[in-house]
Amino acid sequence: MATTIVEVPRKKHRGRKALIAILVIVVLLVVAFFVADYFAKKYATAYVRTQIASSLGLQSTAPVTVDLGSGSILLQAATGAIDHVNVGVNPIVLDGLSGSATLVATGVPLNQTTPVKTLDVKVFVPTTTITTAISRIPALKSLKPVVRMSGTRVTVTGTVFVFGFPQGIGATLTPKVTKGVPGFTINSANFDGATVTAAVLNRYLPGLTTLLESGTSLCIANDLPKAFTLTGIAVQGQNLVSTFIGNGVELNGTALAQKGTCPAN
Repeated sequence: MATTIVEVPRKKHRGRKALIAILVIVVLLVVAFFVADYFAKKYATAYVRTQIASSLGLQSTAPVTVDLGSGSILLQAATGAIDHVNVGVNPIVLDGLSGSATLVATGVPLNQTTPVKTLDVKVFVPTTTITTAISRIPALKSLKPVVRMSGTRVTVTGTVFVFGFPQGIGATLTPKVTKGVPGFTINSANFDGATVTAAVLNRYLPGLTTLLESGTSLCIANDLPKAFTLTGIAVQGQNLVSTFIGNGVELNGTALAQKGTCPAN
């Protein structure tokens, strides 16, 4: 008796189509995620740029650059905060002094009423601007001061007239911070090419050493948010760099709009 063998068609094509459909859906979801992440990062960047420009009183957001890093904003947003934010402002004009600034923040919450974890701010003021700042002091303006930076120190030179004759005068200073206010320590002084004590300078211009040691003309606290505290000031290349911290500040318009104060000259 002959045996009849019946072959059952395999469902290869049906299974393959299902697999392809799943792969297409996965690809579309991945693409949708990256597209959404792109626009989320774009929105977050624009928001941070606007907030910084507003808090610093800038005329526009043009000088502000924002870098939110390479990580996914959507994944970070799921945790409630952005891991790392880098902001650059160039140029920045504070109290008539032109320079640049960088802001580095970590743990930036999406909720504006929650404080940021850490915030470090550095303001870079070049030599030419320091000369301008010192020249604004009435008692020093007549000396036509010139500022130079070398190593960790600042050198201020000028000309004083004694009995109608011009004499070179100068001092080497080290920047410092005292109770949140910038200032200088006089390391050495010279008069007509000879090294002298700081007291000698006062013989020709009473109060000169006090003016040189005072850094109130370089104070920019009244143009920065009150929550930014000056912690250091130092020479870096041809810039005087002021370092501020704003740990725990809330990144909203109300907190950033409150400005600090500078002592009277």
